[in-house]
Amino acid sequence: MTAIRVAVVDDQRLFASGMRMLVDAQDDMTCVGTAADGAEALELCAAERPDVLLLDLRMPVMNGIETLARLAASDGAASDTAATDTTASDISTSDTAATDTAASDRPRVIALTTIRRDDAVLAALRAGAAAFLTKDALPDVVTATIRDVHEGRPAPTEAEALDMLRAQGITVEANRRDEVLDALTAREHEVFLLVAKGLSNAEIATSVFLSEATVKTHVRSVLMKLGLRNRIQVVITAHERGLVRA
Repeated sequence: MTAIRVAVVDDQRLFASGMRMLVDAQDDMTCVGTAADGAEALELCAAERPDVLLLDLRMPVMNGIETLARLAASDGAASDTAATDTTASDISTSDTAATDTAASDRPRVIALTTIRRDDAVLAALRAGAAAFLTKDALPDVVTATIRDVHEGRPAPTEAEALDMLRAQGITVEANRRDEVLDALTAREHEVFLLVAKGLSNAEIATSVFLSEATVKTHVRSVLMKLGLRNRIQVVITAHERGLVRA
């Protein structure tokens, strides 16, 4: 079994050290490094390529939101390079592989916050964070969130994140429905809407009479076609465009 590679970014050294010890105590995880600010985090990610990044949102030098933006920009640059290096004859067979490689180079981010209902958390989710944790979260919740985010499953805090998004009153854009959904097949459209309503893969599988593995395939396809990073961004997209009701 390959261990989940985790990096911790927090300017409070004692907290970061505690998180490192918690991660290293797990049989299926290893902490590949810590950083004290966003600039150090970018260097750490480039050097160690963690699978999951625990990222504090409020830090000196470069905060968590800016760090997320820089990670997204570097991800886009990697995708462009992969596309440039691919020859025309190889395009039909290697597009998916190139996309997966570029995506795997960017860690899945869990935002760390001291305040549960925080505007910075919403900004982080919009910027691509897959989940969030408060710094007083129980160890079992922390490790479960790392595992779920790594596997692309709904994290323990996802329901709370959905409530937060709805409570914040996401602005609905008019006349954008077809632009979003035209890229999807009928089945992908159905799965998109169920993810947006907060259903897990198992719940979606039961609802539409598919295997969970097939649902996972549809979710990956939806994310790829719409250029979204994770399930939370599906929720944001659907609510912003008035595709589901809060």
